[in-house]
Amino acid sequence: MTAAHQALAIRELGRRSTSGTFGHLLMFATAELIARGAQAFPLPILASIFIVLIGVRIVARSGALSHPERLRRNWTLLAIGALGCNTLWGVAIAGVQWKNGAGMSTIVFAFFTCAIAIGSVAALAPSKWLQRAALTGLIVPVIAMAIVGHGLFEFAILHAIFLAYTLVMGTIATRAFWANVAQHERLQEHELELRQAQKLEAIGRLAAGLAHEINTPVQFITDSCTFLAEGIRELDAGATRYRELVYELANARVTAPEALATAACVEEEYDLGYLREHLAEAAERAMQGLERVTKIVRATKDFSRHAATKSPANLNAALESTLVMCQHETGAVADVVTELGPLPLVDCHGGELNQVFLNIIINAAHAIAEQGEARGRITIRTWAPGDGWVRIAISDTGRGIPEDIRDKIFDPFFTTKPVGHGSGQGLAIARSIVVGKHHGKLDVASQPGVGTTFTIALPAPG
Repeated sequence: MTAAHQALAIRELGRRSTSGTFGHLLMFATAELIARGAQAFPLPILASIFIVLIGVRIVARSGALSHPERLRRNWTLLAIGALGCNTLWGVAIAGVQWKNGAGMSTIVFAFFTCAIAIGSVAALAPSKWLQRAALTGLIVPVIAMAIVGHGLFEFAILHAIFLAYTLVMGTIATRAFWANVAQHERLQEHELELRQAQKLEAIGRLAAGLAHEINTPVQFITDSCTFLAEGIRELDAGATRYRELVYELANARVTAPEALATAACVEEEYDLGYLREHLAEAAERAMQGLERVTKIVRATKDFSRHAATKSPANLNAALESTLVMCQHETGAVADVVTELGPLPLVDCHGGELNQVFLNIIINAAHAIAEQGEARGRITIRTWAPGDGWVRIAISDTGRGIPEDIRDKIFDPFFTTKPVGHGSGQGLAIARSIVVGKHHGKLDVASQPGVGTTFTIALPAPG
């Protein structure tokens, strides 16, 4: 068993020990109630040992759940607690048979033996050796008592048969447990692969969109800079002709009318009037293009920011960055309207919430695109109503979600898109991030033919 599987087994044994602990307490109390005084050993001694073992089980449970990496310590405590309780029961039942023979109290305790054994098969399934040892400690004392002549031989045979049965059932239960673990791990790996595939798909789509978004301003930056370069050369050549003309005029080599005529030719030849009018405009266009590229780069940086821990974030700024990132998806099909109200800074994983916003906004764009040629509208509202929550609503005028599938849209792998056009993970991931990681809410309201609104609620600070 690998260290990871050992830690998993310890956690699971710790979790299951709760039922075992209460089961032993309940059976101990019930046995005393039904068959009072049947035990061969003094009740105070049995009860004291039992209380100590229950205390060990409680400590073992706490350690197994809070510090599963402490393998040796936790295994030791779990073994002492489980084996001690079962062995104490086995010794006590052997004493009952020794004292009472085949009386009713012996039959009662025999039934308790069956119940504890079956419970141990299930509770100790993560560790087959601990399970076998606990079953042996429970039943072997009764068999040993009969062998030395102080118990009922018939009961010993029945206990031996039951021990063999529970050992077989325990092996089956252990195999089933680890088979389920392996299947769960495979499902997790498959889900991780699908999420990675979706992320790669999203990255590819965003990269293509960003390339398109950046290409447009870069194109007119290039055109403007080309015009500026050519215009500056023309201006320099025209200025050189003007300097020559001024020198000739100063030395009386040309008359004033001739100088004016030459100046007019220079203006026309180098198109100086046009350059004076449009060079400043070209420079302004280049600056606007650079500002646009800077905005896209800044939005990309903000969108992709990742932190291992939560930190205060401006959700309005996050939404604006996300809208820049998905402009290529929304711009072709919808007008985006933002109504961003004042919000407090929210402790969150900003990068993951950006992914949530992106998934929902792109889904809105796709819903609008699927309904036909008409251009739609995506409305994004944020507000803090003062009830302990910050809310973000993303609405679209798409085709809506039919009522019969509305409760399935957050299920992993569920999608209404054609094969190859969606993994069905976007909304499942969004819900996992909002509800699971941020303890928020993600609700949907939709009317077929009218549109859909997703509302995200996150705990407000303070």
